[in-house]
Amino acid sequence: MERGAGGFRLSGQQWVKVTLFLGSSLLVVAVFLFTHQMIRRLSQEVATTSRVFADFCAQASIPATRDPELQKIFSQVIASIDFPIVITDTGGMPRAWREVGVDPALVSAASLDSLDAGQPIAPAIRARIEAVRHRAVELDRRNRPIVMTTSLGDTLGRVHFGEPEVLSRLRWMPFLSVAGVVLLLGIGLAGLAGIRAAERRTIWVGMAKETAHQLGTPLSSMMGWVELLRSESEGQTGEKVSLARAGFEETLGEMERDIERLSKVAQRFSHVGSAPLVEPRDITPIVREVVQYMRRRLPADGEGVSLRERYADAPPVNLNPQLVEWALENILSNAISALDKRPGVIEVSVALRAQDECVEVVVQDNGRGMSREEQARAFEPGYTTKRRGWGLGLALAKRVVQEYHGGRLFIRDSAPGKGTTVVMSFPT
Repeated sequence: MERGAGGFRLSGQQWVKVTLFLGSSLLVVAVFLFTHQMIRRLSQEVATTSRVFADFCAQASIPATRDPELQKIFSQVIASIDFPIVITDTGGMPRAWREVGVDPALVSAASLDSLDAGQPIAPAIRARIEAVRHRAVELDRRNRPIVMTTSLGDTLGRVHFGEPEVLSRLRWMPFLSVAGVVLLLGIGLAGLAGIRAAERRTIWVGMAKETAHQLGTPLSSMMGWVELLRSESEGQTGEKVSLARAGFEETLGEMERDIERLSKVAQRFSHVGSAPLVEPRDITPIVREVVQYMRRRLPADGEGVSLRERYADAPPVNLNPQLVEWALENILSNAISALDKRPGVIEVSVALRAQDECVEVVVQDNGRGMSREEQARAFEPGYTTKRRGWGLGLALAKRVVQEYHGGRLFIRDSAPGKGTTVVMSFPT
């Protein structure tokens, strides 16, 4: 987001994200409202149908109590009902029911008459009848029962009814639809994130391979020139020449060490995008070598900066020395650049963290520190707080530690003005 003369202005990529978010939100709301409205209308229709059916049962039950043929037809009608219904007499005794969890065939009409007359019946049958009564009370809480009356106004009983089970399930449809849409959107966003990550990975690999290739040609040439200079130096004689040769040899030695260092850099980049060889190694000598290298190459204003070392016994871990050196150099380089006061202190330590079964390489500095926002973005490719730099150092280090070594790279502690502690953790 940029701030222009008229206020904040979104970039193209941010506009795409905002548009996708708003479109997804509108789609979710539209699906919810549509399904909710349809279920509501269906509920009203089913409720109306249930009430009409229950009313029919109430009216039909009057002659059905007298006419055997009508009673047979009424039983068939009751058997086809797919919603809970209970028909009780004036005393509240269930006389017919359906879809209430009790099979009507298990309770005979004689048992109902015996219970109504106060005569003893089997405990199991009594329990079934009580269950039907309890269900009738529950149905009355949702729908007012229909009173059965004769043409003279005499009450014959009541019809207690509810809604079909399918209707209760359908009421979950709006929420299930929204959940489905959200799930699909989540899968889509995850897919897009995966595609973007793959694209970034391809760019990383391509850049690394090209860097290794570009470094290889001048390195070969430099090695040839060093050998030529050394051979010419060895062919000269004389005392003064010998003195000059000693200084020359020292210079050549430094050049060779730098060339060797450049060769390591090229090899590091060549590992990006491929599975590097890892083997059990003691990490302490590797850390010590990197610290010594960085100590010799502190910047010109590095006076008052000290690199301290503290090593504890630690078991070997599976690692690739060149890649671990690369990651640690990037972390130390960031720590050195963060020193904004003197004396500047950077402490590098190696220790076994037994509770996590890992070996930790800890880099702690007393530099400017980072805010929470900076910590959250510290390992993002391209993010940097420096005036110069591409913001790739910590991102590369994280890739080396986590993807190639199965470890963790994280900021354990940091606060503005109080320094930063970065941890490389490798599983034992």
